[in-house]
Amino acid sequence: MKKLFTLIAITGIMASCNMPNNNMSNDKGAKNEARFQQFYDQVFNAHSTAVIDSFCTADFVDHSPEMGHTGKGADELKAEFKDFFAMYPDIHIKTNYMMSRGDTVIAYVTMTGTNSGPMMGKPATNKSFNIDGVDIITLKDGKATDRWGYFEDMKMMTQLGMMPDMSKMGEQNMAEEGKMEKMGKKVDEKMEKMHMEKKK
Repeated sequence: MKKLFTLIAITGIMASCNMPNNNMSNDKGAKNEARFQQFYDQVFNAHSTAVIDSFCTADFVDHSPEMGHTGKGADELKAEFKDFFAMYPDIHIKTNYMMSRGDTVIAYVTMTGTNSGPMMGKPATNKSFNIDGVDIITLKDGKATDRWGYFEDMKMMTQLGMMPDMSKMGEQNMAEEGKMEKMGKKVDEKMEKMHMEKKK
């Protein structure tokens, strides 16, 4: 979570530095943000890959692809989303914050869904997730050319029951350490008692 908010802070600072103030730049940024939001609404939330070509260039590159995908090309992006929609038929993304700088749009989002389809060769967990993330997209003439992203993948896997809760494991480890410490003290006390009895 700290990494996520650090990334948001850094991108915010970058966007505020040397930001052009003319209306042309503002209009371009607003158009790019609106275009990005349309992608979320018409592809992600509509669960449709049919319009992906209208949002991405043919040589689009996802620099943070999902496991099992190369991230290279619009067709690969379609395949990635088809997998998403099969694993999480109710997947939804909500935009919490969006800003732009030049041809780049940065969005801080919340993604929710339920794993009701097979995932990574395993049956559905039928559990839901709620995670935050950041998408960074570069656009050219209204189409995305590159994407970088960060989402709370470990939190998602934990919520889906596919990996243990590391925070609880930390608590369990502390409890076990406490038990070991008590046991050690008891052993020390017994040894001390035996030592005193031998002296007598």
